[in-house]
Amino acid sequence: MITEASRKEDTNKAVSGDADALQRLLVHYHDILLRKIDAEIGFGVRRYLDSEDVLQNAYAAAFNSIGKCDFDGPGGFYAWLEAIALEKLRTAVRDLRRKKRDIRREHHADSFGAAGANTTSYPDLFAVLTSGQSTPSRQLANREAGAALVSSLARLSDPQRAVIRMRFLEDRPVAEIAAVLGKSEDAVYMLCHRGLKSLQDHLGSISRHLHSR
Repeated sequence: MITEASRKEDTNKAVSGDADALQRLLVHYHDILLRKIDAEIGFGVRRYLDSEDVLQNAYAAAFNSIGKCDFDGPGGFYAWLEAIALEKLRTAVRDLRRKKRDIRREHHADSFGAAGANTTSYPDLFAVLTSGQSTPSRQLANREAGAALVSSLARLSDPQRAVIRMRFLEDRPVAEIAAVLGKSEDAVYMLCHRGLKSLQDHLGSISRHLHSR
């Protein structure tokens, strides 16, 4: 059971640079934030935005900036994290609306089209990561699996996360990913390999924590 004392301890550790402690906090607050983002997404863009995508971006920003913060306990940490998530949602909505305007100008389209379609598949990526393994991550409940995977993705480097997203969540071919990133196909394969290995490590670590509660 996660207590107020344990969350306070993890908050202090996270500020001091303990990435595992930060991930434990992200997983703890994931469901609350997911409901918050779901409630805030407007009807006009709901089909094009995935709440877990928004949180993945928010969590990545949290990993990058928490060292500059000082919180008055877990409540202060949550308020900070929620503010980041809401800002990432506003940014995503602005980007979608800009794409819609661009498509209409260029193609006289009446929808976002492929550029805005939501093609994320977190369950498929989770299956890839846990295939053939006997680690606790295979036994995670669907709710916990989503929190563990999204927070683990946020711990990757930006290039690794970009490759994993395009390859496994957007189902893009390697040649296209290489062109988008300005890298060779061999470099994309290497980033993908290292990213998947890091994801498995992070997922295994947080899964053991969830099973030990």
